[in-house]
Amino acid sequence: MNQPENIRDAFPFIKKILASAFRTDVLYFAPPYQDIRRIDWGFRDMVWEDVDFTPSFVGSITSSDKLRMLVVKSNLDFYNIIAFVSLGENPDFISVGPVRNKELFSPDIRQVQKDHVMRDVQQEALRHFYQMLPLVNISDLISTFHCLLEQYLPEYQDVRPEYICFSQEEHAFVPDSGKILDFSYEISERLQDLLGTFMEALSSGNTSLVYQHKKALLDYFRPLVEDSVTTARSYLTFLNSLCCGRLLETQVHPYHTLQLFTSFFARIADLHNPEQAWVMPYEIARKYCLLVRNHNLSEYSCLTRNIINYVSLHMEEELSLAVIAGYLGKNPSYVSGHFQKETGESLTAYIHRERIHASLRLFNTTDCSVSEAANSVGIQDLGYFTRLFKRQVGCTPSQYKKMLK
Repeated sequence: MNQPENIRDAFPFIKKILASAFRTDVLYFAPPYQDIRRIDWGFRDMVWEDVDFTPSFVGSITSSDKLRMLVVKSNLDFYNIIAFVSLGENPDFISVGPVRNKELFSPDIRQVQKDHVMRDVQQEALRHFYQMLPLVNISDLISTFHCLLEQYLPEYQDVRPEYICFSQEEHAFVPDSGKILDFSYEISERLQDLLGTFMEALSSGNTSLVYQHKKALLDYFRPLVEDSVTTARSYLTFLNSLCCGRLLETQVHPYHTLQLFTSFFARIADLHNPEQAWVMPYEIARKYCLLVRNHNLSEYSCLTRNIINYVSLHMEEELSLAVIAGYLGKNPSYVSGHFQKETGESLTAYIHRERIHASLRLFNTTDCSVSEAANSVGIQDLGYFTRLFKRQVGCTPSQYKKMLK
């Protein structure tokens, strides 16, 4: 890999590492420092009317004869890390954050609101701001950022972080409904981004990616749920409906999607412990993701998708080539040849495999007998079912049930 010639060329790599590891914003600023309000998502600009929200450490440094890393703690209980990466008048700098280093709950947020005379700030806007801040170990973040800078600016080996407490305590909050509304819109846009990336990951069927974006989405909603079972049910219902709606836009058959939706809907209605609310979102994400992986047929033609869906939905019925071709209104020979050409497997072999897989799911999740499982997957001849099962699984159904016990 070619070494970047300067820190600006290396910035995309630094940003990718920090954003992936700590889920934080990483921004590069050069004179005239446009959009500097992005350092704190415009929060200070909303809170203090007619006050230059630009952090004092930027405004006061018109020139620098040495590189500096500033760890800036706001008395509003969040951090930014500012690393100056050039010398001279109006140096370039990289901003990391805002982040928080501790859990913040509603009483803490109300105290911040009280301390800074923010009585007219929307409680929801404040709560969303603090809870959307990535929760990090500040020392780990500083160390990682410093090591990355050393790779491209060897002078940073001698730079030690300077800790600064940036405060605007002397400024009381003057309500401005326009600024509060704008800030609320920005928070809403961040929610839209979170939902968009989560839905995109869900459609891919990539479980690890889904979990990553699910965590970010859960961090957003957690302060709303708190310890209320009623609110937890509302959040889980929203998430279940969101996932269901997204999968209805994919090639997954609606039957499977709605079946999973109904299953979660019943469990959510029966939710009595708020702690379950922090386990179930991951289960919802995982099972919808698995549904995509197991039933997304986008790589197949419409005819093959219809064949696969018919087999899946009529497992307990007769699944002869003639029956399937008749349902589709196609010639049996054409259906058979088309399916094998596209999937590399004969339709008969596919049906046998799917029926045995369905029986395995029954054995794994229920206490049904061998004959009940055979009937449920459309095989009335118990001896034939046993032979098919042993051929695919390597043991008889009875032996498999014993192993489960």
